[in-house]
Amino acid sequence: MIPRTRAPGRHAPPALEGVPLPAGDGQREAQGEVGRRTLHIPSRRRAPVARFTWRWRELGLLVLAALPSLCGVLVLSMILELPLADTRFRPVFAFLLLLLGCHTALSLGRSRADEVLLPLTGALAGIGLLLVTRLVPVLAQRQLMWTVVGAAVMLIAAIGPWDVRLLERYKYTAAAAGIALVALTLVFGIDPNGSGARLWIGFGGFTFQPSEILKVLLVVFLAGYLADKRELLSVTQVRLGLIRLPPLPYLAPLFAMWGISLTLLVWQRDLGAALLFFGVFLVMLYVAIGQIRYVVAGMALFFAGAIPAYFLFSHVRLRVEVWLNPWVDPQGRSYQIAQALYALGSGGLFGAGFGNGYPLYVAAVHTDFPFVALAEEGGLVAVLALLLLYALLATRGLQVALAARLPFNRLLAAGLSSVLALQAMVIIGGNLKLIPLTGVTLPFVSYGGSSLLANFLILGVLLRMSHEEHAMNLLRGSSAPRFLSKLPWTARSRP
Repeated sequence: MIPRTRAPGRHAPPALEGVPLPAGDGQREAQGEVGRRTLHIPSRRRAPVARFTWRWRELGLLVLAALPSLCGVLVLSMILELPLADTRFRPVFAFLLLLLGCHTALSLGRSRADEVLLPLTGALAGIGLLLVTRLVPVLAQRQLMWTVVGAAVMLIAAIGPWDVRLLERYKYTAAAAGIALVALTLVFGIDPNGSGARLWIGFGGFTFQPSEILKVLLVVFLAGYLADKRELLSVTQVRLGLIRLPPLPYLAPLFAMWGISLTLLVWQRDLGAALLFFGVFLVMLYVAIGQIRYVVAGMALFFAGAIPAYFLFSHVRLRVEVWLNPWVDPQGRSYQIAQALYALGSGGLFGAGFGNGYPLYVAAVHTDFPFVALAEEGGLVAVLALLLLYALLATRGLQVALAARLPFNRLLAAGLSSVLALQAMVIIGGNLKLIPLTGVTLPFVSYGGSSLLANFLILGVLLRMSHEEHAMNLLRGSSAPRFLSKLPWTARSRP
């Protein structure tokens, strides 16, 4: 009888004759004492880790996103009779290289995030930088600088060594930081524009608008709080007329948001931030609980505070009166909105042509009215294209929320997406005289460093959540809802 040596492992293959394998082959061998009979037992090899994730869809969409900026520079160079190599156009070309760099960084970071978010943002930011180059060329370099800083913040948030759950752990810290920002603005706020609203904090040669970061901190806190208390908020114990509410202690965030909104409205004269913050809160409350009564109660609270503010505070009353009838004093207090309406009316279907309009007649056109400048020179076609970009951006962000497994991630993605969508709606509605004019910026398009930093941070967090959910889907073998994957504008990115 020939003795055999039992090879390690649960299922050893039959004895095989062969040449001993070279060292380093990754296989084990067990040799018998007779006949040099050798058992070769292959071991499992670990799959090589990819050092580069090809994001071809993102690269192709970035090429399309660069077309409006390139075409705008070409048209502007012909109108101004300047060569393309002129220093005036360098910020736009540098921005296009920045987009390519962001794509490369995401690929090198092996990000599996949504491949449509960055191109949509790139198209909007490119249009914004092009408008600044057209309207106020001396500010184009500064806008590019803030865009570079914002892109760096976005990449750190998207591929940095951190986890989204860290935000949930420090939700109350985010709330405290937000309250501190409001307090700092009330005490040390400055008014560099002379509008009467002390919304900025100055340091060195720069000014910073805390309300832009406050909106991100607000969403982080609300996402964490509502994820913890959503079941308790669904229980009704108090009846207020036709509305049934949960125990009053759990309504503390509702009253806190009401107080913050009124503070911004009255003392800081920031109607736009008040509308934005309270609107985001109501959206997140509805996403968390799914009951419309809270939205109705919140709107009732807002109007209960806004109506007395109209009669008590002159700056609130002035905004509303200018909105209702701007033609009473078109050369005075209504000059800005009156000129904006003239510009909108002269745009027509295709506009006056890029560089051929007169948007500079509108005061603060590069900060408060870039939508009007685009409408005058690009017409209805350009306006619809811009609205489509914002709709797609909000849709992709909400898709990240729908794909999230954890309640906090779902609420955070929905809140951040609603910030971008509601902010665009508030400023565009004010430009069109649908609502009173506010001081919020058009996301990624208006000139302003604080706004760019906050919006790129939102983009980075959305990319991070998209990457983490993609990794969880690979582990669980699941995907987004089937009805979403059939829509071309909400189809999930394939690995």
